Amino acid sequence: MYSECKSTTLQRRCCILLGWIRRKIQYKLFLLYALVISIPIVLFGGISYGMSTRMLEKEYLSSQQKLNKQIVKTIEENIRNLTRQSMALYANMGDIAPLLANSQSGRNTEYVARSNQVSNYLYSLLQSNDKLYAITLLTLKGDVLFYGSKQGGSLNLLNSAGEPWFVETLALQGMPLLIEPHTQKYVSSSSANPPVLSISRTVIDLTTGVELGMVVFDQLADQLSSAVADIDWEPNQSFAVVGQSGDVIYSYGSLKPTVYEALAESSQGGRSGSYSHPSDSGNLLVNYSESTDYGWKVISAIPMSELRQKSEFLRDINVYLLIVLLSFAFVLSLCFSYIVIRPLKKLLRSLRRLGQGDLRTRIEIRGEDELGQIGRTFNDMVGNIEKLIEQNLRIGMLKKQAQLEALQSQINPHFLFNTLSSIMAVLDKKEFEQSSTMIKSLSNQLRYSLNKGKFVVPFREELENIRNYLYIQDCRFGSKYRVQYDIDEDVLDYGIVRLSLQPLVENALIHGIEPKIGQALLKITARTFGQLFYVYISDTGVGIDPGRLKEINDALEESDEDSSSVHDRIGIVNVDRRIRMFFGPNYGLKLYIGSHRETVVKLTLPAHRHVPGLHPPQGSPEPSHRWEGTA
Repeated sequence: MYSECKSTTLQRRCCILLGWIRRKIQYKLFLLYALVISIPIVLFGGISYGMSTRMLEKEYLSSQQKLNKQIVKTIEENIRNLTRQSMALYANMGDIAPLLANSQSGRNTEYVARSNQVSNYLYSLLQSNDKLYAITLLTLKGDVLFYGSKQGGSLNLLNSAGEPWFVETLALQGMPLLIEPHTQKYVSSSSANPPVLSISRTVIDLTTGVELGMVVFDQLADQLSSAVADIDWEPNQSFAVVGQSGDVIYSYGSLKPTVYEALAESSQGGRSGSYSHPSDSGNLLVNYSESTDYGWKVISAIPMSELRQKSEFLRDINVYLLIVLLSFAFVLSLCFSYIVIRPLKKLLRSLRRLGQGDLRTRIEIRGEDELGQIGRTFNDMVGNIEKLIEQNLRIGMLKKQAQLEALQSQINPHFLFNTLSSIMAVLDKKEFEQSSTMIKSLSNQLRYSLNKGKFVVPFREELENIRNYLYIQDCRFGSKYRVQYDIDEDVLDYGIVRLSLQPLVENALIHGIEPKIGQALLKITARTFGQLFYVYISDTGVGIDPGRLKEINDALEESDEDSSSVHDRIGIVNVDRRIRMFFGPNYGLKLYIGSHRETVVKLTLPAHRHVPGLHPPQGSPEPSHRWEGTA
């Protein structure tokens, strides 16, 4: 399944590439130039980069192998010097042999005098050799007869008979034993006891061949670093000296001791060699040399990426050359296409502008060839299209204006019927003065509603018309409800479709407030948010069923301004259609239930100031309601 998906992706990318090439002749020319120039450069650059990388690796391995061998020789010579120094004890066997032979017989005057002579001799050896740190003389039972160091002597020296190196030294019968860096355990912790490299051997009476005692010559382990102190290492290179036991004696670089130990185990192919070793940071190029006399290994390691960086300058040159030549190929293709394809490009640009609705585009005709004939035909075609579109626009504008007037005219009979019903109810009560005021308010509303051609008015005029309407309804409903306004001052000059609030307020009174027992609140809110202007009409009447709410909102979403059923609907859908028809599909109505279960109608309009047109009706009576908020 994965291979099929991968194959499909590859095919899709190939199709995209082929489509890109087929789009323009200029692209084909550019691709041809690019292939002819870039393929040899890429091949040559890849081969030269690979060869330079391998050559650098060989040069590094050769120079590092010589360096490692030189370090091995230096370490071996240092150990041999320490071994030869341990033989210096035999130059004073006249004092040392009796001292070792009589170490258990008691400390008489002669023994003390001979011990002082031996101590002075051993201290003179220490002072005459900068590389020596300490000399120790022991009996065959492990007791320390003398210990002297560059830091001075030490008290409370411990017995060493049970130490592994002591047992191994006895088994060698006078031959030297190399002890890898350690701390002397017979030296008390209160004395200076740094890590040392030691040579130990038994002292033998040269006349009788009998072992008399043991001597240990110490050298500070830090002196091993002098063999590599002046070496100029490569960046990120690591280096280590690993003893015969596998422990790291000295290291330089960022690798951990466990890595060096693993490298030492892998470096088993003769006295010297090189190989690649994987690590967390990438492959390492490892070079090693081993001391045949002592089994120590000198190991150096460097990341392969570090060596490749040295050959990156060749790669960069090839990349820069490829970029320059590709740019040259691109310029050539542009020049050629400018000469050959220029007329076709002009035609293509005119076609694109025509597709974007620019009916004034024309092609400048030069020549009588086929391209000139195409240009004349194109110009004639654009002229005919322009005439047809202008005719269709005039017809469409007339049709849209007729639809708006038809929608708006539906409001007037419906509103007039409900208002006259309210006036008749007042007349039945013989309240003639109030009915006279209501008729005057009705006259103002009719004057406002009969302004033909004025589809959008300032919000302040629509709000004034609502006040006239609510005065009439106040005479009908009495204290059945109260009105609250929450209007931002900056929205009063924004444009709103004429007679858009009255059907919504009327719907709230008839379907929400009238059926409710007790007083209800009718609230009109207007706010600006960014580029939008919102009007909210809410009532705390009997509320609306969620199913009915969804049905109305679905009807609003499905509304089509070109539908013939528009003329058969009034109220909420009518207002929504008129808003969408005038401002566009992004505006209109939405119903929802508020946080306190009130029914809310939300109008979304563009926050645009209305160009001055109609003036608000004059002589509007003030309703007897206690108005809250600002208007």
